[in-house]
Amino acid sequence: MAIAAALGLGARAVRWNDELAVASPLAAIAPRIDDPHTPRLARRVVLVIIDGLGADESQLAFLGELRRRGVDAVARAPYPTISRPNYVTILTGVPPRDSGVRANRVTAPVALDTVMDRVRAAGLRVATASDFGMLATLFLRGTPSLGVRLIEDGERVAPPAPIGWPFDDARRAASLDALGPVIGELAASDAALVAVLVLDVDRAGHAAGVGAGYRAAAAAVDRTLRAALSGVDLARDAVIVTADHGHVARGGHGGPEREVSRVPLVLAGAGVAPGAIARDPQLIDVAPTVAALLGVPAPGHAEGRALVELLRLDAAAAARRAAADAARGRATAAAIAAARAELARPEPVRLAIVLAGLAVAAAAAVLLARRGALAVPVPGVAACAVAPAVIAVATVAATGGRMSPSYVPSATTVEQLGAAAVVIAIALQVVASGRVVRRARDRLAAASGLAAVGLGLALAVTGAIRAWFSQPHLDVPPPFWFVAVPVIDLAAASGAAAAGITLALALARRR
Repeated sequence: MAIAAALGLGARAVRWNDELAVASPLAAIAPRIDDPHTPRLARRVVLVIIDGLGADESQLAFLGELRRRGVDAVARAPYPTISRPNYVTILTGVPPRDSGVRANRVTAPVALDTVMDRVRAAGLRVATASDFGMLATLFLRGTPSLGVRLIEDGERVAPPAPIGWPFDDARRAASLDALGPVIGELAASDAALVAVLVLDVDRAGHAAGVGAGYRAAAAAVDRTLRAALSGVDLARDAVIVTADHGHVARGGHGGPEREVSRVPLVLAGAGVAPGAIARDPQLIDVAPTVAALLGVPAPGHAEGRALVELLRLDAAAAARRAAADAARGRATAAAIAAARAELARPEPVRLAIVLAGLAVAAAAAVLLARRGALAVPVPGVAACAVAPAVIAVATVAATGGRMSPSYVPSATTVEQLGAAAVVIAIALQVVASGRVVRRARDRLAAASGLAAVGLGLALAVTGAIRAWFSQPHLDVPPPFWFVAVPVIDLAAASGAAAAGITLALALARRR
């Protein structure tokens, strides 16, 4: 039982991010398409997402020129401030809480209406380009999973028939230097919307934090954009530059910290009112604003609004656009509220079940103790806490004492540190428990008692927490619990494994 519990709890800790993903309640309802019939303000919109560029680090030369010619704003990125969830936010107007995309591992296509869908529905073309991953793969249509092999022809990428995506032209460059000419070509094409994703800044932030390397990467991206967009006619076209999140000083993101949740929002060109002031802009507002510039309806699931105060719309057109956004927002909020009411978690019931299970287990332990099958020496209780304590200390050390996703090391580092911590934790608890068992009058009864206590503690703690933070995860857990839940699972798995090993050694010695 102890080994089975250890394996199950360990697997659950590893799958935590996947577990947080849920089917969006909005995907089950038809998108609300309200056309406010506002004029088309720009021939083309080039939307640039600079992955990982925080607002405080976005004071760059070319972006500064765009700011002087247009609008300089700071947008709020929704929690969790993770890349793919907020790519979805930018292109759909739906935050991670409601899109169901809460981590970078996305196993199913995003079934939400997008700004690309609205542009294409108007008979216009959409293009995208990136220097690494791709925005397009998040929005595959006609397939239940993302595990499809794309067709690549040089820089051009397409899904195999009959699978589709809401892009007419998708490119993937091998480097930032190669991406520049691709952006320039698409910006001069017949595409009405060009969505660009640049990842170099984020890579630098993860590699060495917000320092010289990060700023050098940001400057290199800025120079690339200057060259790539040099042919854009801002009298006819519009450029929007934003980001999905920033980075904390040591490098990392995911939490609600100021430096990761404030991102640049720079607009310039046709349809943009120079010097205008944005009213509380958010990333969910980007897609509706792009739609307004192109004179098409906003994405039908979007929760944001067009930033009409930044656009060259007359009062009547701005009012129609704002009214359409408000009506869609009310419908969206009602759909989400209905879904949440239907799937409300019965935490008290689940907690009662956990308590009842513990009561039964405790009664069985008392009965076995009376029959001499279990003995729990007082020092053994402390020995059972060694593995969880080691995991807790390792977590505090790895995050610098800040329990937030922003301070969790990269995935590779987490795997290495986690594996080392688990091995050390199990070894120390087996040694501590072994000392207790050797001093006991009945070693097998003592080992059985330690195994029962260790397993009981592991299942009690994780059972109570999982009764509260259980699927479906309608809300994203707060930053502390975002980190703590898988750590507690891992600590409990280590303790259960150590208890099982201790009992196995006692059985082997008795034989």
